[in-house]
Amino acid sequence: MNMPVDQAAIGAAMKDADKKRRKAPPMKETQKDRAVSDQAYGVAASELRQFIEQFEQLEVEKAEVVTQQKELMAEAKARGYVTKIMRKIIALRKRDKDDIAEEEAILEMYKAAMGMA
Repeated sequence: MNMPVDQAAIGAAMKDADKKRRKAPPMKETQKDRAVSDQAYGVAASELRQFIEQFEQLEVEKAEVVTQQKELMAEAKARGYVTKIMRKIIALRKRDKDDIAEEEAILEMYKAAMGMA
């Protein structure tokens, strides 16, 4: 035998229980608790400030290095060097010799397949 369920009554009871659960009294905070909290916050804020300031300083240094690199490439270009090729050489020097050889072999094979070699 099924009894009719009053959905509205169940919903209201759940809302009341939720309100009671949310209205728990706050924990009592003593002066000592506040002092410890303030000290911990101050240390964390100081450390955070140091990290941010160090990062900002590195950003400034990075911008200076980028400017120096641009000036160097401009000087090389003024002396007749092809900077696009220089950048490729720089990129190749960072890579493993075996990886370069493998890539060049595949490139030659593809070029031959396309009738370009």
